[in-house]
Amino acid sequence: MRFVDEATIEVAAGDGGSGAASFRREKFIPFGGPDGGDGGRGGHIYVQADRNINTLIDYRYARKHFARNGEQGRGADCFGAAGPDITLRMPVGTIIRNFETGEVIKEMIEHGEIYLLCKGGDGGFGNLRFKTATNRAPKKKTPGWPGESLKIKLELRVLADVGLLGMPNAGKSTLITAVSNARPKIADYPFTTLHPNLGVVRVGPEKSFVMADIPGLIEGASEGAGLGHLFLRHLQRTRVLLHVVDMAPFDDEVDPVKQAKAIVNELKKYDKALADKPRWMVLNKLDVVPPEERAQRVADFIKRYKWKGPVFEISALSHEGCEHLALKIYEFVASLQEHHEDRDIRFDFTEEDAPLSLPTALTVMDLPDLESLVPAKKVSAKKAAAKKATAAKKAPANKVAAKKVAAKKVVAKKAAAKKASAKKTAEAPEAYVPDVDDPRFR
Repeated sequence: MRFVDEATIEVAAGDGGSGAASFRREKFIPFGGPDGGDGGRGGHIYVQADRNINTLIDYRYARKHFARNGEQGRGADCFGAAGPDITLRMPVGTIIRNFETGEVIKEMIEHGEIYLLCKGGDGGFGNLRFKTATNRAPKKKTPGWPGESLKIKLELRVLADVGLLGMPNAGKSTLITAVSNARPKIADYPFTTLHPNLGVVRVGPEKSFVMADIPGLIEGASEGAGLGHLFLRHLQRTRVLLHVVDMAPFDDEVDPVKQAKAIVNELKKYDKALADKPRWMVLNKLDVVPPEERAQRVADFIKRYKWKGPVFEISALSHEGCEHLALKIYEFVASLQEHHEDRDIRFDFTEEDAPLSLPTALTVMDLPDLESLVPAKKVSAKKAAAKKATAAKKAPANKVAAKKVAAKKVVAKKAAAKKASAKKTAEAPEAYVPDVDDPRFR
């Protein structure tokens, strides 16, 4: 199958159906009232990441994807049916951009991830919606809303932990064949690899990483020489680059040091961030070099290149040194994952706190006490919360005491009132009691 990693397509969601203006007409029911239903929603357009797809070839030929419109509403309270949705399956690692502005809309990173790309238009309202107590026979209806439409550019970037970099015929395809189950085309002429190949390298039970092989670069690729920079985007998501160098070229006039520097210059012209990625030097085809000349040739290469990073001497054809290389790559990738998890846990972790060393001396920082990393403001906030909790606990006791004091005051007031009334009674003059024997009352 042809490998395609770029495509431009047009997508449009369906329009909503119009509402209906209808009235109930039945025998012996002279005033049935409005019964026009709403229109149906237009179909949505979704995109879904699928790891079983590894190319955008389907979208090179099918460039227009339009969802159906929603059905119109009908009488007898019948609402229109919604238009069927469309799901576009894409490889994991696809970047969706707006063709007009170049803005990234979505990156499909995880398998099964679904994203709503274009929303279908809502259906219009039928006259049943506009019935009120004062307007019992509405004739109003609304049309459906239009669906969203876009012209997008799809760009595929493979997801891999390790990327192979080097000149054509440096042995990259042979190396990925030696350490994984990938079987790319291998031949004795340049540009045998015409599209990226992925291979899963297993170094033990539940220990694996993904390696990506891209077509070789040559000097002048930025001007379009060879295959140009067409496939370098597939290395932008890798964690480490393996710079494969042919230590036994067919032509004696070819200088491996000059070729290696030319590759680095092309990386800088394409993307400085890609050139700054961790890069290991892998000196390949040492089985062709006489044993007594290997050490001298390797030392001469390192001295002339002025290379200070990790160096691995291998022979991809005979698998010599490949197992050691795979183990070191896995240790490095695993350490990066551990440090990423640490950054999620710590409060003030930065890259300067724990710089990554070479794979020969991988280290992982011990996490300090998390309480010591909590800012002072958070500590004061915690103390204030504790005080509030203590006050809330003491509040019931204080309320009980206040009630008792209030009861005592009420009793004291009643006693004072009794004393005052008794005092008034004592001070008042004696009431006049008439003498019944007085002749004046006879």
